[in-house]
Amino acid sequence: MGFLKNMFSSEEEEFQEAEVLIEEASPSCPIKAFVEQDNRVVYFYLWGDEKTNFGVKSCWVRNLKKAPAELEEKLMDKGIPPMLPEQFCKFKEGQGKLNPNDLEIIWTEEGDAASLLANGEVIAIIPSWGGQNGFYGYARDCIGQGDLAWELTKSNEFLDRIQRSKAYWDSWSNELNPFQIQQPLILGSYDESFGKHDKYYAIDGNEWPPKGLYLRAGESKTVFATVGLSLVPMPLVEMYFEDRFESNRIELGIILNSGFSNDELQEIARWISAQSSIPWDHITFLGEGHTINFKSFNSSIFNFVWLTNRLDILPKTELEDYRGSKINFLWMVPISERERKEIMDHGSDSVIEKFNEIGENIFSLQRDEIV
Repeated sequence: MGFLKNMFSSEEEEFQEAEVLIEEASPSCPIKAFVEQDNRVVYFYLWGDEKTNFGVKSCWVRNLKKAPAELEEKLMDKGIPPMLPEQFCKFKEGQGKLNPNDLEIIWTEEGDAASLLANGEVIAIIPSWGGQNGFYGYARDCIGQGDLAWELTKSNEFLDRIQRSKAYWDSWSNELNPFQIQQPLILGSYDESFGKHDKYYAIDGNEWPPKGLYLRAGESKTVFATVGLSLVPMPLVEMYFEDRFESNRIELGIILNSGFSNDELQEIARWISAQSSIPWDHITFLGEGHTINFKSFNSSIFNFVWLTNRLDILPKTELEDYRGSKINFLWMVPISERERKEIMDHGSDSVIEKFNEIGENIFSLQRDEIV
């Protein structure tokens, strides 16, 4: 909806320009949350970076004046935030203005949804599915399914999720934070599954969230694997999967035939580092069967990678669930544009058998295409 730029003419001088009461950036995604209050109404917003497809999401919080009988569509057409109609208001005569000092924003662990609290009580929520099919968010002071918000009942499961999210964010301030706990466990699993690592890179650029990269430079195979991506669940997963806990955490790896120089190994590490932030930078997710661009290393053909853990030739590693979520380890298999088109047009099943047939040639950037 987005009532962000309110330019008022002389005949609309009763409408005061909105004041921003609180503003906060998502810890993991390019999204800002803020609250605007004018002399009539209060709204909670999530605003995605213009380079993403997130857009602007809004949720009514409270009326400050007597509620109108019907939705103020004419005001909406002029870019003026409407009050909620009286049939959906708990407080039909309006409420007092919010005090910025009483407000707090709590983000979900994914960083793509947030809740607004006043004096410790949740008064509005914009979940990841807000802004879809006439639903904008939940508000404590709404009754039923209003035009601008739905009622936030005490039985709403999102309330428990907010408490879990707060505990999660608070844990990063502990003397032993989540990365310090999980990093040795993940690295140990890789050492057991792929062989003792030769090098370990920090690939977070000294920025949150911390993450690293395992490297096993064997005589015949070179293995890279990310360490720590799974600590932050990916955005939007619950929009596409019934059980987000099965698909919202990943680690990534790649196996290539050995023979790279140290400079080339560093270049591959930098490329993997860049891919590791795709879900959060672009407010999306990566999963089985997805493809992404691949920086060509010693090859002019294989310019994409296919994310999968379904090939027989690929080694398996068992990572323990984290915060109730399965951690999916996905290998990045280099593929050509024609192979990518086959996957995009017909799905991964169409190439699984063919890739299994070529065996260890899958690790060579000089192999023949399968299609």
